[in-house]
Amino acid sequence: MSAARRVPALPLFAVWVVAIFSGREAIAQEDFRSLDAGRPLKVTDAYPKKYLEWEFQFGLQGRWMEGGQRSYEGLLSLETGLFRNFEIGAGLQVATEPDAVSTTNGIESLEFEALYNFRHEGWTWPAVAIQVGAEAPTGSDISREDWAWGADLLLTRSFANRFRIHVNGGYALASEVDGGDYWRGGVAFDVPMGFSSRLIMGDLYAEIPADTGPTRTWAELGTRVQVTNLTVIDVGLTTRLDEWRRGLANVKLVVGFSRVFGFGGLVRVPEYPNPRIR
Repeated sequence: MSAARRVPALPLFAVWVVAIFSGREAIAQEDFRSLDAGRPLKVTDAYPKKYLEWEFQFGLQGRWMEGGQRSYEGLLSLETGLFRNFEIGAGLQVATEPDAVSTTNGIESLEFEALYNFRHEGWTWPAVAIQVGAEAPTGSDISREDWAWGADLLLTRSFANRFRIHVNGGYALASEVDGGDYWRGGVAFDVPMGFSSRLIMGDLYAEIPADTGPTRTWAELGTRVQVTNLTVIDVGLTTRLDEWRRGLANVKLVVGFSRVFGFGGLVRVPEYPNPRIR
């Protein structure tokens, strides 16, 4: 495959700025305040989906590498609040892998996750949740070789009812051929812009191999915008800080879309009383 043209950083930054200052305000919705992994940060908050609420998510990352090559990663997922304070979800991770000759496309893994919030935020303590997940191989040309497992502790603390800090920390189990075990964690912030349904956020995230190997670090900045009562879009920029030491300006543009919906038959609505007229 011939080398693709290098994409300058200025247009990427322009797309991000336009997404922040465009879009119509939503009516009394707060889905834009949910931090979901990859939408657009790696750090997530400690809150599950609402009870019996379903959400479809789509995310896409475009990566520009040394030599003008480009690769893409995408995630299709479906999540729901199965019980109060308990969320489950499943998704497909798709990707492209370019080399000097051609580009390989395929499904990289099947993902499953569950999140349980066992402490809501109070006056003196943060919201606390545990998230566990698994990734299964798919057998495609770019599939991972074996199953992987992970668990994370999630903390969220609000200040002045607006500015929030999120801390994630956990451990992932993977085979040596898939990179081996590693510790992972990050810290993030988010703050809404005025009274609009727009959220500015950023994080620092790291993965530390359990045995040997360099630490992988990311810096990310993004926004989430509520465009309708049920729809949120997100845009972000991310870069691998550890690759700067090797002279690689590794930048990703992250875009995403989520849609909330429900099933009326699953929600119990009490009968309206028929009072007797006297």
